[in-house]
Amino acid sequence: MDINKNLEKLTNKEISRRDFLRLTGSAVAATTLASVVPATVLAQSTPSSFSEAPMLANMVTSGALPTVAERLPSDPRVVRTINEIGQYGGTWRRGFKGISDRWGPTKLNEEMAIRWDVPDPDTVNVTAGFVSEWTQNADASEFTFTLRDGLKWSDGVAVSTEDVQFWYDEMYLGELGNKPAFLTLNGTDMALEVMDDRTFKVSFPAPNPLLPISMAKQTGGMTGGPSLMAPSHYLKQYMSQYGDQAKIDAAMAENGLSTWQELFGDAGNLQGPIAFWFRNPELPVINPWKAKNKPTDDPYIMERNPYFYGVDSEGNQLPYIDTISHALFSDQAVFDLWIAQGLIDFQGRHVQSANFTFYKENEGIGNYTLTIWKAASTNAVYPNINNPDPVLAELFDTAKFREALSIAINREEINDLIYDGLFEARQASPVSGSPNYDPEFETRWAEFDPARANALLDELGLSKGGDGIRMRADGKRLAFRILHQYQTGTPDADQIGLVEKYWKDIGIDASQDVVERSLYEERVQNGEVDVGVWGHDRDSVVMADPGRYIGYTDDGPWAPLYGHFWDSESTRKKLEPPEDHPIRQIWAYWDQAKVEPDQAKRDALFKQLLDIHKEHPYAIGIVGEAPVLYITSDKFGNVASGYIDDDTLRNSGQLNPAQFYLKS
Repeated sequence: MDINKNLEKLTNKEISRRDFLRLTGSAVAATTLASVVPATVLAQSTPSSFSEAPMLANMVTSGALPTVAERLPSDPRVVRTINEIGQYGGTWRRGFKGISDRWGPTKLNEEMAIRWDVPDPDTVNVTAGFVSEWTQNADASEFTFTLRDGLKWSDGVAVSTEDVQFWYDEMYLGELGNKPAFLTLNGTDMALEVMDDRTFKVSFPAPNPLLPISMAKQTGGMTGGPSLMAPSHYLKQYMSQYGDQAKIDAAMAENGLSTWQELFGDAGNLQGPIAFWFRNPELPVINPWKAKNKPTDDPYIMERNPYFYGVDSEGNQLPYIDTISHALFSDQAVFDLWIAQGLIDFQGRHVQSANFTFYKENEGIGNYTLTIWKAASTNAVYPNINNPDPVLAELFDTAKFREALSIAINREEINDLIYDGLFEARQASPVSGSPNYDPEFETRWAEFDPARANALLDELGLSKGGDGIRMRADGKRLAFRILHQYQTGTPDADQIGLVEKYWKDIGIDASQDVVERSLYEERVQNGEVDVGVWGHDRDSVVMADPGRYIGYTDDGPWAPLYGHFWDSESTRKKLEPPEDHPIRQIWAYWDQAKVEPDQAKRDALFKQLLDIHKEHPYAIGIVGEAPVLYITSDKFGNVASGYIDDDTLRNSGQLNPAQFYLKS
């Protein structure tokens, strides 16, 4: 193949999606995810002896650490390597945008009791993480977990069910109030029974068959793990009922806080400066790496946990890589330059498909290749039906109006002009390969038909004034702002610029409001947004995290205040929907599906939920199913191509980053 000719095609925007995948030499598999099978522990053979990283071996020799056999559980988790047994050492170089970009570092370092097992792009199951096993009764209302024998926190303290009881009493039932919806069914709290030092049982008032996949996605405990427990010996120091008040006061003063509860975070998120490992280098963890400094530092460093409980098939304690370094950037051009200079070892986050030509041209210079995955996401805009302006709220909640907004968008033009034809023009819906994929949903309101859009607006009585802008029923101009975080000149910003133009073409005075990500999150959480912009992701194993369709995932703010109302534990601003609003039927289907033990019946209920969105989509998709680019250094080992890139599956975290390695 003549690579120069193909790059020229790309530059001229003539390349097809199939050509793109052929050019990269990494065509994404036609992934079909069958319904995820909640399996218990897969049979595995524990190695007879163990090895460790040279840096830890030196610490053992000096007496600073116990031997590797003493640090590991008697039944460590044997982690499957993607291609081969790796090598120890080195620093994995990445880029990130600071504390608001937390999911970049944290998804590489999550530890759940039950986690995804994705041996290849066509297979998704769940398996045991830091527990040696779990069992469940016939109707999935009781689950029994057994901690690995000899599991330890990163400071060497033994993990026990005392840590489970502490989490349950203080962080679940207690005033810290971290109650994931999948652990509190129908307003009734999960019950805990501690059976011995390693074994505990959780039970629910109704079947909870989705617990395994929900836990694999969301942990059900500390942010980034562990699930259902917390390091009690450390965290008690910062709680008034247990700790030293002088130490608590000092921590509050250092962080500019006024209560000890704020050290743990806002109610429900446990992301405060003491309770979130990402922010607190002193917090004991069970993850492969732990924080070495604060995420406000540049670079932010994660270093190996000498007590990590996983090994490879030959008994080498993981992780292979010593440290992960995250260099701070705010300008996309700076990050792209780092890539071209060979300063990024492995990363997909912030690597933009629209910049494919630039990345491809610099592969040889930067000593990397492009690894291609498939996005389970659709770029989308979200008219807020909880808008503080009652006229806009009513319009956004009117199906004809949303249809007009949707069919006024020329998706094919956006795809060709901005994304080189590499995306798919589609509605915000489950992606192909998902067990919930519906081709009719994918194309709903996705055709470009400005004539019909204008006719629909005319039918709604939104007549045009002399300047071509339509008038609302109250006599005001039909104007609203599109809220997003994308910098001028980026493909995402260019996309929103075209959407703004298309809406102006049908008589709507749309404009843009560009803010920093944390301000975007604050405004959408308060419902203070006209139209939000966010990726409609989590569209692979949708039942593991249906928040986009339920309304409680509020960064896509189609009904943020209704979503907060549905989430009884949410402390965010709430609004009760009318009794006859379709969102109540959505919630009713979900409430039935999530407790239905029979898989066929559960799938049918969930389809009815999705069909409500299919009939009159609340989120407006633009283009999606993008080839996802991962920069992969020539010296970076044990990665693979063709996987579905999705938050639900934890993006590249599904490959078990502890088994990545740097070649010497």
